[in-house]
Amino acid sequence: MAKKHELRLLYRKKRSTLSVDSINKASAQILHHIKSQNLVQGNLVMLYVSSEKHNEISTVSWFSELKQYATCVPKVMRTGGTMEAVLWETAMPFVTNAWGIKEPKSNAYLAPETIETIIVPLLCFDKKGHRVGYGKGFYDRFLARCAPTVRTIGVSYFDPVEQIDAVETTDYPLDIVVTPTKVFRF
Repeated sequence: MAKKHELRLLYRKKRSTLSVDSINKASAQILHHIKSQNLVQGNLVMLYVSSEKHNEISTVSWFSELKQYATCVPKVMRTGGTMEAVLWETAMPFVTNAWGIKEPKSNAYLAPETIETIIVPLLCFDKKGHRVGYGKGFYDRFLARCAPTVRTIGVSYFDPVEQIDAVETTDYPLDIVVTPTKVFRF
């Protein structure tokens, strides 16, 4: 079993070695799996705005590729350590937060229980669908406010680790994780 802290360090390091070309290729392959296997359910999807600083799977083209869905994006609230969803618009203004992540200036929040699919960033995941994120718990707290039927789709450059140690009761396992080569269902 691997501890979250150790996995976080290891997978941040692995990500840091990825070239722009490999990031773009992996991102395109993951999007292809999502679209070709019709993984998004419902009409409202939450999609994160990728951060180049963190070498995240690039979602830059995903907004136009998934244009048949209403899309919202996350916004971290400065107080309370919570995250809200804001309806995305093509020309909406963004700011970069303290963690180097772009988020909308808008305060037009959507009710979490109206979101039907959430695409979740992660550093790594295990064979049971548990994820290691950046360690702040924003997604877990947000998922706790969503409808029990919300579909969660993690996206990862890497295959799963065997097991993540010390999974908390507040950690929400994912329904699906998509890598460049495979779709894992839990």
